[in-house]
Amino acid sequence: MDERTRLLLVALAEGRIPTLIPEDCEYAAELRALTGHLTGCYQFAMDISRGDFSNNYGELKGMLAGSLKTLNANLRHLTWQTKQIAQGDLNQRIDFFGDFSSSFNSMVESLQEACAALVHLSTHDSLTGLYNRSYFDTELARVAAGRCFPAGIVVADLNGLKEVNDLLGHAAGDRLIQRAAEVLKGAFRGADAVARIGGDEFAVVMAGAGEEALAASLERIRDLIARDNRRRGRKEAPALSVALGSAVATSRHELKGALCLADQRMYADKRAQKQAGLPPPAAADPTPATPYLSKPQPRRPRPSGKRA
Repeated sequence: MDERTRLLLVALAEGRIPTLIPEDCEYAAELRALTGHLTGCYQFAMDISRGDFSNNYGELKGMLAGSLKTLNANLRHLTWQTKQIAQGDLNQRIDFFGDFSSSFNSMVESLQEACAALVHLSTHDSLTGLYNRSYFDTELARVAAGRCFPAGIVVADLNGLKEVNDLLGHAAGDRLIQRAAEVLKGAFRGADAVARIGGDEFAVVMAGAGEEALAASLERIRDLIARDNRRRGRKEAPALSVALGSAVATSRHELKGALCLADQRMYADKRAQKQAGLPPPAAADPTPATPYLSKPQPRRPRPSGKRA
């Protein structure tokens, strides 16, 4: 082997790619092919390091080129998955990058949990855990756009909340709202949207429910209210009292009217309960918030002198 060929091989062994192969050195054609292949692999690796995955260097062959092609394909797929995550698809997972895969998957799972928590906060009432007004309106629109008719609407209003707040405090009022929410949640199917739409107002939309299902739900509400009051007793907490109204829509065109009709019937039920002389919820707890202290009466003076 001549000295020039030896020096070229030394350069290659040290990781340097010769730029000039003399024509008259030994194995010149083979050395040119080798340096060309290494130059191509170098350019491929530089493209990957810059984030350019568009060229897969199909003309390159061999183990080194094959490894670079695998890396390029994985990174290109990872880039696509990252774009999917940015568009809201949090079901993406990878399993081809060892420890990086675990970190990547943990990150996506954390994003998924955070997103779920944000969605829950944006659709649920913080005090009761029921759906909020925004979700109820969205659910009404979804039912209107679907074919699950007839659809039932129930409107409920908590009686005497102002009296409870005034006499016993807002904490007691909040507990009364929570009790009403538990009753309503227990009276309906899991698919029904039970929502708190105002301070003491609740509403339910029941897709695919007619008059019979609606009547059964109202009966369950009344039964659960009676059970709740019996269980807690008159001295433990204010009595739970709710005014109810309901209506059925047979098509999407009737849904808005059914909500208004249910609301009207709820107010009619509230008036009827008031006329029937039902005590306000706060009256169930006879103990005043501040005990009444009578003023001491002055002693009467004893009569002077002897008895007659």
